[in-house]
Amino acid sequence: MKRNRLCLITILLSVLEIMTVLSCNKNNTKNNGQQETIITVDTNGKASGGHRFDKIDDTNFYIDDIRYTAQNGDLIVSGFDEAFFKGEAKLISQLNYDGRKMKVIAIGMEAFRDCKVLSSIVIPSGVTSIGDYAFYGCIELSSISFPGSVTTIGDNAFYGCSKLVSIIIPNGVTTIGESAFGACLGLTYVTIPKSVTSIGQGAFVFCGSLTHVKVKKIIPVPISFMTFTNQGNTTLYVPYGSKAAYETSEYWNTEFKEILEED
Repeated sequence: MKRNRLCLITILLSVLEIMTVLSCNKNNTKNNGQQETIITVDTNGKASGGHRFDKIDDTNFYIDDIRYTAQNGDLIVSGFDEAFFKGEAKLISQLNYDGRKMKVIAIGMEAFRDCKVLSSIVIPSGVTSIGDYAFYGCIELSSISFPGSVTTIGDNAFYGCSKLVSIIIPNGVTTIGESAFGACLGLTYVTIPKSVTSIGQGAFVFCGSLTHVKVKKIIPVPISFMTFTNQGNTTLYVPYGSKAAYETSEYWNTEFKEILEED
């Protein structure tokens, strides 16, 4: 009976994960579901595809309502235009301008900090890092799609994003920063891939609705006190054969109401 119950839970979790991925990527076209938008600006300063191009200085530009900063031959998303931004962040993947082909490789520190109208974002393929405080306090952010190229999620990157419900961190991410998803009050479901090697203190602190944490790594990554803080309601799901390792691993063995194995 217990085995049947566990199998049913496993099936339900798998269905939820599939539905979440489909929901996040329903508007994407290629590169593992991520949008690929290349903008070319001609010598008259006119951008292709009817996009708005506004040069701030030699290294900073607006494409539509998003600000980009050129750095070492590439681009970093560095902010947004409060006068034009309406809620859906549509990022480009490459800017061809002034003889340069600059790819977007990062979401910069505090790029969307305290943006109260940001509701959704698809991060383009090629982005490898999400900076500290990048989406801190984005209280309306309810949908985010990560590309497989991301390796680092910075400290406090999504702190206080209370409308996020489900997060599937893509395989390839190695570092989840301190308080990265802290105070995401609506967050109920998290998947942590086997590629993760570092989880910062308080990464999921004050996530009072969190009930399901799925970890795909067989050997537990060291965590510290208060990485998770909803012990009475959260179940930890780990790969078959690894339950004993998590039950004897410090803090993994005290931060959850139960630990279950699944495929």
